[in-house]
Amino acid sequence: MISALLASFHWGLAKHFRGRDEARHLRHLLKSARMRPQNDPKMRRSVDALVKAKRFDDALALCKVFETRDVSQYWSTYRSFVEEASASPVTAGSPRIALFNDTDFRVNIGCRLTSQGLKHAILRAFPGAGITSLGFRFSTFHEEFGSSIASDPTDAALEARLLHAYGGQALEAIATADMVVLQPEGSLDEKTSLEGLATFFAPVLVARRLGKPCAIVNGTIPGYGDERDAYLARLFTSLRFVAARDEISAAQHGVTFLPDAAFLRIEPEDVADRDGCLITTGARNKVDDDVAIFRSALAACEALGLRPVVLTRAAGRFAEFEAQVLAQGGIFAEAASIEAAAAILSRCRLHIGGRYHMAIFSTMCRVPTLLYDVKTHKNQWLAQYSPLVRLVRPGADIPALAAEALSGPVSWTRPTIDYEGFLRAAYAAAHADSRAG
Repeated sequence: MISALLASFHWGLAKHFRGRDEARHLRHLLKSARMRPQNDPKMRRSVDALVKAKRFDDALALCKVFETRDVSQYWSTYRSFVEEASASPVTAGSPRIALFNDTDFRVNIGCRLTSQGLKHAILRAFPGAGITSLGFRFSTFHEEFGSSIASDPTDAALEARLLHAYGGQALEAIATADMVVLQPEGSLDEKTSLEGLATFFAPVLVARRLGKPCAIVNGTIPGYGDERDAYLARLFTSLRFVAARDEISAAQHGVTFLPDAAFLRIEPEDVADRDGCLITTGARNKVDDDVAIFRSALAACEALGLRPVVLTRAAGRFAEFEAQVLAQGGIFAEAASIEAAAAILSRCRLHIGGRYHMAIFSTMCRVPTLLYDVKTHKNQWLAQYSPLVRLVRPGADIPALAAEALSGPVSWTRPTIDYEGFLRAAYAAAHADSRAG
């Protein structure tokens, strides 16, 4: 009782200091977390906040404390993620590559899978390269600015927007880079405004003005059907080296197709003993959508004798089912290192959910996927690309489709994906243009 009261007291103080005094905010979060049970949602949110603040030692200490009585594997898998996130990134070397919108270090396994795959490709293209990673402030999409940079912006306006969207080191990172790479990933959607697009692509606009080699790779790019498509056409034509990660985006915008860099990150071991069913949420889904996915997946597990395995961002949406998952010998987790996630997925026979990158990960682990169609065309493309992925819609007979999926072949051969050649070509072309000029 006293612990619960003290936990609530420190939680209240943490909320009070949020945005006012970051050190005190995190200190009270830490105190509150230490007094909560291991499956308390506020406890889990507290550790998330510590990771975002790069307080890895504190986050790791909490994981280890709760791991001793962890029956869901939530904290053992989360600990592996914290250890991965705390590893020192590559920052030194030559050539110097500035990577914008690096989605590594996030809780979301898919974000790390694809960004790490891209960075591995960069290092294969340029052995010994130094990579400077810069994240995008997504709140920028919702802000209004006094001037526009979508049409003929001044140098000052463009640089100011760059710094606002990507942080105070962004301009220096471009100025000192030998090449600039921008990764759209899944950051753009149908709601992104014209001004939002110009803001997001500011790094390559600045790089072009400074005469730096640049490339846009590894992204899903919506088709808008209005002035935004015209803007992107002008931008992509001027940059030349633009590649989308799905064939639908590539065809819509007339750019190169290079399959998602997530395919490049890891080659999981083939495990014969499999009894799990991975269950995931869907990007941009509503809570009710995800709960419906879970209920269908659980029905399939019961019909086919599979162990439910929850390993997904927003796992908290399934909180009401956690006890049921554990009673069936399952796992209830949200984050893991790429290696730990591969070990878990390789013990699964099936994946049911809406997560695009987890479907890619499942394909790499030779696990068939029933993938729900969500509010982006990337899932549609993946169902066309991988024979192990079948697109399903709400209301489908998931147990019957699951039985059908398990009766089919599960072999898959990864095709050659030449990010290295594409990046080297972009680098060489820019330097050739510079010499010719």
